[in-house]
Order: sequence, then structure tokens, then C-alpha cells
Amino acid sequence: YALYKQGADGDVAGPKPGFFDFVGTAKYEAWAKLKGTAKNEAMQKYIDLVAKLRA
Repeated sequence: YALYKQGADGDVAGPKPGFFDFVGTAKYEAWAKLKGTAKNEAMQKYIDLVAKLRA
């Protein structure tokens, strides 16, 4: 999810989800860890991950 969002939208934006939104918070934090990663690099890592999972 995080690699896809970083590749599609760039750095994380918007407010962090509320404390009781566990899934939303986990997604937000994973995406935030990729802050500063170039879109093209994130896209390539996502493609590589999908290819690895399909193998």
C-alpha cells in the first residue's frame, strides 16, 4: 500500500487518522516512512514486489 501511494501521490499528505482507526493509522504511518522517496523509485519497488509475489 505504502509503495503504491508514494508512487501515485508522492509524500504523505493530510492529517493522521484518529487513534481508533487502526487500519488507517497503520497505512498512514507506513506511507509516512517513505517520505522523500522519489515517485519513480517507489513505483519500481512496487513493481518489483508484485513480480516477486507472482513468481
